[in-house]
Amino acid sequence: MRLTFTEQEIQQGLHKIYLEEDDLLLEGEWVEGEGRHYIISGVATIEGERYHEFEIEFELVEEPQEQTAVGILSVDWDWYDFLC
Repeated sequence: MRLTFTEQEIQQGLHKIYLEEDDLLLEGEWVEGEGRHYIISGVATIEGERYHEFEIEFELVEEPQEQTAVGILSVDWDWYDFLC
């Protein structure tokens, strides 16, 4: 299942994820997956450089209560890995 962020979620900044240990800011465009395993795609900013179509695979600690892009991102991640 692929979920995109709404205009309202984007305006509120709910599509942004900051991964402190990698100093990476991802502005998500869509989230795809099911259960606890997902991929998020968007524009990443790393050390001032922007990378389009950047993808992160991740697994949640628990299944999300809400099957929306924001609902999925509100759950803590168990692990993640960069795909692109």
